[in-house]
Amino acid sequence: MKYPFSKTPLNEFPFNSRVFENEILGATAANYVLVAFRPGQALQASELNEIQETYYKNLTLHSVLLRNWIGATGATFGPSWPGAVPLQTTSCSVSSSSGSNTITVKKDWYLVDDSGFKFWIYNNTELTTAISGNFIGLEIQSQYITPTTDSNLNDNSGGAMGSAIPGADRYQINIIGITQGATFSSNGLIKTLAKNEGGTYKYLNGVSVPGS
Repeated sequence: MKYPFSKTPLNEFPFNSRVFENEILGATAANYVLVAFRPGQALQASELNEIQETYYKNLTLHSVLLRNWIGATGATFGPSWPGAVPLQTTSCSVSSSSGSNTITVKKDWYLVDDSGFKFWIYNNTELTTAISGNFIGLEIQSQYITPTTDSNLNDNSGGAMGSAIPGADRYQINIIGITQGATFSSNGLIKTLAKNEGGTYKYLNGVSVPGS
């Protein structure tokens, strides 16, 4: 289960939303943040249900985000900054050994900005790397996924995928790595996560990364 969800209301037949199986049930979240319809192509009822469930999934995550961050020690403002915001203050951690620092970005939900929008994506692989730069960022990758690439996007009105009726494309965003630098800020594919302040790594609202 990808906290905090255990099921979705419209996953059941005949509604067939794909949010539960794509984002929550499997070992790897698909991170389909948008449904990309093509003019002249058939619209699936399940895709409309998917849009609804994605909206409420995101609303739920925002509520959990606020609960986890309000009152966090050192916060100078709320859990919102351009870049990457973890669902929990403990989603990342820093460890030190022999004078060097290492950051771990755990499997969890992260709020990232892309093209001026905010999207919730799930980090499918725990990432660890040595750090020495002043700024730490998450590297993201975005792309369009078609039903040819993912047959799960074809029409599922009969309870099984019907390749004769292709579905809409999906806009996908994934976290693919950790990067660092002396001065960079969030732009393009790099989303700032934390910075070094006097030897302590802190999220951009002033909360210390655990272990710092």
